[in-house]
Amino acid sequence: MTSENKEDSAPESIFEKGEVTDSKYAHGPVEDRSCTDIICCLVFVAFIAGMVYVTCVAFTKGEPVRLLAPYASDNQQCGFDSHKSEDYLFIPRLMDMSLNVKIFEKTSCVSECPSSDKGNFHNSPPYNSEPFFGRYCLPNAKDAIKKFFDAAGADKVGQYLSDLYSAWKVLLLAILFGFVFSLVYMVLVRCCAKVLVWVTLLAFIVLLAVMGYLFFKEYRDAVDEGDELNYLVLAILFWSFDGLFLLMIFCCYDDIQTALAVITAAARFVFSNFFILLVPIIAIIVTCAYIAYWIATIVFIYSIGDKTQYNNTPFSSVEWDSTTNNLWYYQLVALVWIIAFFISVLQFVIAATAAQWYFSSNSDQSGSGSLCKSLYWAVRYHLGSLGFGSLILTIVVFVRFIFEYMKKKVEKGGPSNKFTKCLLSCASCCLKCIGECILFLTKNAYIQIAIRSICFCCAAREAFRLVLRNATKFALVNAFGGIFTFFGKLLVGVLTAFICWYLLTEWESVKDSIYSPILPTIACFLIAYILANLFLTVYDLACSAVLQCFLVDEETSGGSNRPKELEPYIQGFKSGKKA
Repeated sequence: MTSENKEDSAPESIFEKGEVTDSKYAHGPVEDRSCTDIICCLVFVAFIAGMVYVTCVAFTKGEPVRLLAPYASDNQQCGFDSHKSEDYLFIPRLMDMSLNVKIFEKTSCVSECPSSDKGNFHNSPPYNSEPFFGRYCLPNAKDAIKKFFDAAGADKVGQYLSDLYSAWKVLLLAILFGFVFSLVYMVLVRCCAKVLVWVTLLAFIVLLAVMGYLFFKEYRDAVDEGDELNYLVLAILFWSFDGLFLLMIFCCYDDIQTALAVITAAARFVFSNFFILLVPIIAIIVTCAYIAYWIATIVFIYSIGDKTQYNNTPFSSVEWDSTTNNLWYYQLVALVWIIAFFISVLQFVIAATAAQWYFSSNSDQSGSGSLCKSLYWAVRYHLGSLGFGSLILTIVVFVRFIFEYMKKKVEKGGPSNKFTKCLLSCASCCLKCIGECILFLTKNAYIQIAIRSICFCCAAREAFRLVLRNATKFALVNAFGGIFTFFGKLLVGVLTAFICWYLLTEWESVKDSIYSPILPTIACFLIAYILANLFLTVYDLACSAVLQCFLVDEETSGGSNRPKELEPYIQGFKSGKKA
């Protein structure tokens, strides 16, 4: 077989570092795409069709209204059957505070909530009442309600909720502050990432050296021989770690510089494609809409079955058959799989957009990436691959859930055994590590699919080999990116909370209308933290995508377009290869 035929037959074979591969990868994502993982796509579509069927069954047979309808003491539901015109449940003995009184023993369905001048019900004087939840007649006397809420400790809850309502202006400003501070932090990362990292590394080296010196000084001043030995060992350990850390920096200097260039380029990508920040927001909206649909479907499924009165109370219970159980399990799997699929689409769209931007950039102009094209690729060509990857994550989630459930049962069911506990803890830790590895691998597999248009398993294999060949670069980019992401979210949240605290305590129109600034400040922190997390999630995915594009660019050495931050490293690699 000729070399030309070999190239045609295995265009996606793994490339050795420094060797030229198929030229189509050197110029960016493959434009001439084909459908991947067709069987998985059909399975996923069939699963969606099953969800439609389950929804039809749930909304056809379910009766959630009857779950809310209370039972009277005659075992009949208010608003149905013999009480069709009587929608409310009145509890005559509700105001009797005697502990030995069974308040639900005598209840009645009524068409309207009675007042104290309507006569007696079951030899109990009625009280002033009004409808609650459209089903129950509860007292409207202020003293009774206050007594109830005081007993439940709900007065503080009401005050805190009132504080959130009164501080709505500050909460809106928290959204603005979180947005602005996130942008400012991205600018700082873009402009000062290298300086911040090198200053931090230098400070850590100096800190280790100083700690070693302090322990050595204690060693020279110590009187007790045991203390002398301890201080000397600690001083040697700190200096040894310092030396190893310094040696590691010297050995990984080029990789550190490359990782910092990748981080800087990723920040510029986010600013060059500002609309990319809308992707996680849209994903959250779609996910919330799906969860709302799922909850509605589950409520209808729950109401399928024989309804009976629960332990002589006004509330209902439902007895399920095997079919209803199966519908419940199906929807439970659907919840995890569909949400995992949304996350997969999010990751793919950002990765594909970043890849387009990378290979259209050069020293003279910034590149461009099309969100619409990336989404089109995901739906048109890679629906099966994204569904397959999200299915793997779903299986991992359920395996971990089942294991943790069995672990709790074992721990509760028998006498404590330290060996068994240790074994279960080790297995739980291993499952967690496997889950994190699969999350990391699937994210990088989606990036490979975005660049090369190959099936999920091939992409996972290529991503795994790419990570192995460039383990140091991946470790540094993930470490530095993770540090910047973590401190960014924390910094944006704390700054926003500090400013909002000041406004809550100094703004005249707000401070006089709130009970305490604590809960509104916490809410402001959470709002800013979530906004920063949205921004920096895009940034984190962009770092991974730009790194893989850089490695493909480095190993193919055939393209001419790349971000200006990474141009020196590609040129240096080419020069070293020629030499």
